[in-house]
Amino acid sequence: MEKFNHNKLKLFKFRQTRGPFYRKGFAIVLLMASLPTALLAVATYFVGISQIEREVNRTHQLRQQYMAEKLNDQLLQLEKMVTMWKFNPIFQSKVGDMTMDDFQSNIVQSQDLTKTLLIMSNSSPLLREVRLYLPDSEIYLSALNPKFVVSITKSEIDYFRSLFIKDMDHYWTYAGGYLSFVQLVPEQVPYGYLLAQFDAAAINQLISPDPDLQATAFILKANGDWLDSNETPETESHPFKYYLREEVNKHQGKSGSFFSSWKGEKYAVTYGSIDRTGWMYVSAEPISKLTQPIVNASRILLMLGCIGIIVAVCLSWMASRKLNQPMNRLVQLFRSTKKDFPQHEVGDEVEFIERQWKFLNSESKILHERMESHFATLREFFLFQLLNDHLYLSEDHLRTRMEQYGWDLEGKRLALVVIRLLGFSKLQGRFADGDEQLVTFAAVNVIREIADNQFEQAEVISGQDFTVSLLLMLPEDQTDKKKLQEFSEDVVRSLTTILQMNILVGIAKPTNRLSELPQAFQEVNQSFSHRNIQESNQILDLEQLTINEPSIPYPFAAEKELMRCIRSGDREETNDALNEFLNEMTAVMETEMALRLGMNQLLGTLLNQILLAGYSPISLFRTDLYEELGRLREPHEMARWFRDKIGVYLRTVEETVNKTQVHLMKETIDTVVGLLEENYTEDVSLEWYAERFGISIYKLSAGFKEVTGVNFIDYLTRLRINKSKELLLHSSEKVNDIAFRVGYQPSYYYRVFKKHEGVTPTQYREIHKGSA
Repeated sequence: MEKFNHNKLKLFKFRQTRGPFYRKGFAIVLLMASLPTALLAVATYFVGISQIEREVNRTHQLRQQYMAEKLNDQLLQLEKMVTMWKFNPIFQSKVGDMTMDDFQSNIVQSQDLTKTLLIMSNSSPLLREVRLYLPDSEIYLSALNPKFVVSITKSEIDYFRSLFIKDMDHYWTYAGGYLSFVQLVPEQVPYGYLLAQFDAAAINQLISPDPDLQATAFILKANGDWLDSNETPETESHPFKYYLREEVNKHQGKSGSFFSSWKGEKYAVTYGSIDRTGWMYVSAEPISKLTQPIVNASRILLMLGCIGIIVAVCLSWMASRKLNQPMNRLVQLFRSTKKDFPQHEVGDEVEFIERQWKFLNSESKILHERMESHFATLREFFLFQLLNDHLYLSEDHLRTRMEQYGWDLEGKRLALVVIRLLGFSKLQGRFADGDEQLVTFAAVNVIREIADNQFEQAEVISGQDFTVSLLLMLPEDQTDKKKLQEFSEDVVRSLTTILQMNILVGIAKPTNRLSELPQAFQEVNQSFSHRNIQESNQILDLEQLTINEPSIPYPFAAEKELMRCIRSGDREETNDALNEFLNEMTAVMETEMALRLGMNQLLGTLLNQILLAGYSPISLFRTDLYEELGRLREPHEMARWFRDKIGVYLRTVEETVNKTQVHLMKETIDTVVGLLEENYTEDVSLEWYAERFGISIYKLSAGFKEVTGVNFIDYLTRLRINKSKELLLHSSEKVNDIAFRVGYQPSYYYRVFKKHEGVTPTQYREIHKGSA
C-alpha cells in the first residue's frame, strides 16, 4: 500500500511538471537547437553565392576597364610619337622629288631612310610596320621589304593618293586591312605621308586574360568584324566567341556587364568601347569554380542541420525538464506570499507569475512617478526641447507642463539670454581636445550662481558648441533692461576671468508667450553672425541691434598673389601670402558673416586652382570642405584650417613631381647607356649628352651613378676595355689599331688597360689567346 502511494505521488509530480510552460519551452529549445544550422546553410548559399558573383563581376569589369584605358593611352602615346616624326631632319630634304632611280643611286640616303623607318617600326610592339609613301613618285619606302623602294601598282595608286589629304595633318584610318595612322611629312610643304600600321594580334594580346582563369577576351571593330585576322569567319571554329558577340549585340549602350551561361558554365561578361578607335572589347570569365566551395559548404551545413534536429529532440527533452524546475520553485515562492491559495487557481505557471508581477510592478510605478517629479534633469531637458522647437504643444499645454515642473508663470514675463564661449582653440595649453564638455560645465555653474543671486526664477540650459541658455521669469511691472545688461556684464567679467575665453551674450526680446521662445532663440543665434570680430567680448541686445549691410571689400589682389604662390609650390611664400590675405580680410571684415563670405570665396578659388592643376578635391580631402569651414567661428581657426588644406595639396603636388622626375631620369639614363653601346668609339662626353637631352651635367651625372652604380667615365672606360679585350682575343689586329677602334690613343690605352687588368694588352693577348 505504501509503495502504491509512493508511485502515485511520483506520477502526480511528473504530470505536474508537464504544464503549458514545459511544452512551450520544449518547442522553443527544439527550434533554437535545430533551425539556426539550417538557416545558416540557406543564407550561406544564397547570400554567399550572390555576393561572390557580384564581386567577381565588379572586379572583372574594373580590370577590363583598366586594360581598355591602358590600351587607349598607348594608342594616344603612339599617335603623339608618330606626329613628332614629321620633325625628323631626314624628312626635311627633297625626298619627295626623288624617283626609284634616285634612291638606287643615292645609297647613303637610302640607307639612312631604311634605318629610320626600321627604328620607327620597332619603336613599339603594337606597330607592325611604318612606310613612307610618295604619291607623286608612285613609290613607297619599306624597311621590311627586301627591295626597300617599291613601286605602287596602277590599281593601288588612286587609293594611296586618296590617303594624301593635305588639309589633314594626321588621322586614323584602315589601310590594307590594318588599323593605320597617317602623318603627312614634312611639316611645311608635305610631299608624302608616313603610314604606321598596327599589329592586331599584339593589340588583342593586351586584353588577353590570365590562362589559369580559363577566361576569353577579344576585340571587335566598329562594324562588328574581328580585329585579329587570325579569327576565322566560320562559327564552328570559335563558337563561344560568336555566342558572346551575339549576346553583346543584344545589350544597349557603349559598355556594361551581365551574366551568361554556356554549356552549363556561368560567365561574368564585360564589354566596352575604346574611344580612340571605336573598337569594342569583350571579356568573359567563369565564376562557377569560385562559387563551388560555397555550394559544398551549404550542403554540408544542411546535412548537419538534419542531424542536429535528431540530436536536438533528445537534448531539448532533457533541457526542458531542467528548465521547468526553476519555474516550479518560482511558483512556490509566489504562493508562499498568500495563504490558503487554492491549487486549481494556479492554472498556467506563466499567467500566475504575470499576475503577481503586474501587481508588484504597479506599486513600483507609483513610487517611481513620485520620485520623477523631483528630478531637475527633466526640467532642463524640457526647456532644451522647447528652445529647439521639438515640442508641438499649444500655449496652454506648455504652461501646464511648466507649472507641473514647478515654475510660477502667473504675472511673469519671459526673458531669454544666450551666452556663447569663443576662443577655445587658444586654450590648448590649459585644456586638451575633448574637454569641451568640461569647459561648458564650468560655465554653466558660474552662470547659475550669478543668476540665482540676482533673480528669483532662473533656469540654465546647457547646449552644444559652447552655448549656454538662460531663461528668466521676471515680474511684468519690472523694468528689466538695465538689470539684464548688468547681469550680462557680470557674466562676461566672471567667465573671462575664470576661463580666459571670449564671451558673446545675446539678449532676446522679452515675451509673455512660451510658444515664442523657439523663435527668439533662433533670432539670437542668427544675430551672432553679425558680431564684430574685432572685439573680444560683446553684448547684443536684439531690441537695440541694427543690422547694416555694407559693401564687402574683398582683397582680390592678395588672393591672386596667394594663388600664384600655390602654383609655384613654395611653402614659405605660400604661408606668407596666406597670412597677408588673412590680415587684409580681418582688417576690412567687421562682422562674422562678412568674414565667412570672404572665406567661402577663398575656398572656391582654391578648389578651382586644384581642379585646374589636374587633381580631384574629393579624392584629395575626402570630406565636405564647406561644411568643415562653416563650423569655424574664429579668424585664427580659419587660418589654421586653410594652412592644413593647402599643405595637403602642396605635399601631393611635390610627391607627383618627384615620381615623374625619377621616372624621366631613369628613361634618360637608359637611353644614354644605349647610345654609349653604339658610340663608344667616338669622342663622347657627359657634357655632350647633357646638352643633347637638355639637362644639367650635375643632374645627369648623379642620375647616371644612381641607375648604373658607377659614374659616367668609369662606365665608358669599362665598356671600351671590354670591347678591346674581345678584339685582342678574337682578331689579329695590332694593339695600336685596336686602341683606335675603341676610341683611345695607343699610349693612353696602354696605361688604362694595365691599370684595370694588371697587365699590358700584349701580355693579356699572350696569356688568354690559347684558352680563347
